Amino acid sequence: MILGFSTAGWKKQEKSAPKSSSAQAVYFSPNGQIRNRIVNEITDAKESIDIAVFNITSFGIRTALNKAKKNGVQIRIVTDQGQSEDIHSVVGSLLEDGFKVKLIKGKGRNGLMHNKFAIFDHKLLLTGSYNWTETAEHYNYENTVFLSDKNLLQKYQKEFDSLWSKS
Repeated sequence: MILGFSTAGWKKQEKSAPKSSSAQAVYFSPNGQIRNRIVNEITDAKESIDIAVFNITSFGIRTALNKAKKNGVQIRIVTDQGQSEDIHSVVGSLLEDGFKVKLIKGKGRNGLMHNKFAIFDHKLLLTGSYNWTETAEHYNYENTVFLSDKNLLQKYQKEFDSLWSKS
């Protein structure tokens, strides 16, 4: 079977790129300002941040997390067990600073906790390929999407809670 389609009318459906303050936005790296948006969302959080990432090496993100914690934001972090020993990782210092951090690994001998998502105040979801690292910000081709869809938020929250309970 051959399916055909027409691009006629697509122009009418195009929308301008979302502003950085939009709840629905897409960012790309290298140097696409993903880290800045993450830092802004951490800074703007009022109640809670749930983070599931492979690793964190960004000092800008660490600084923002420390400020949010001091402001009373409840922060939970799930990260890969093997990354806690990475000399560039800030996970060890977050543990020392009293953050709620769970270190887990994937299934089997070589499995990884390789998710990359965060939930801010149960209202905004960040997901994509972006690792929270300096390498991702400056050298890798990565992407991050920010969404406020309630259905997606519920599914990601359920996944986060499942990961949190495993560790």
